[in-house]
Amino acid sequence: MFNQLETNHSLYDIDEDQMNQFKNLAEKWQSIFPNFQSKCMNALDSWAVILNCWFFLKSHQKDSLFLNSSKAMHYSINIFLIEELKKIQIIHKITERNDDDLFYFVAFQLGNDIDLWAYNIFGQNDAADLIEQIIQQPYFLAHLNDDLLSGDKTFHKVQTRAVKIMAQAIRTQNCFMIAVHSAVYSGLDMYEVAKI
Repeated sequence: MFNQLETNHSLYDIDEDQMNQFKNLAEKWQSIFPNFQSKCMNALDSWAVILNCWFFLKSHQKDSLFLNSSKAMHYSINIFLIEELKKIQIIHKITERNDDDLFYFVAFQLGNDIDLWAYNIFGQNDAADLIEQIIQQPYFLAHLNDDLLSGDKTFHKVQTRAVKIMAQAIRTQNCFMIAVHSAVYSGLDMYEVAKI
């Protein structure tokens, strides 16, 4: 499924070479990470989550890797989560290591654990309908059908509602930080075993 990813799936300004670098890593580690199916997104968008987590980690190493500002307007959920990740010390520690393979392992675990966290948070807040609305369309390609300019603001209303629920959960619970720590440690452990 990762082979179907396009540069449009990235929240970052990337080129085909950078996309191919990610796909090569996904191919290399396919025996360890054969599939990823998010509880909150369709199969291809699930892989786009991993892609964006990987570029998030790499963005701390490369001065030329920036979030795409026009996409940032569309994906407030993701931008909010990126900003929250930046506040967590263990993320700073992991990004000090300049290892694309390690970043892939951590990105995969981050994508999975944050997805499970979001799924549980939405369930606890009687907001499972948000997941249904997100799954209905290709999430990471929604910016190509810009409803900011049309009368249909459904995608952006879903984004706003989801961010409010997530922000409340982060302010009142420590489950997001626990999920992030768990993901990083799991990714590190798996990577150390894979290197042997």
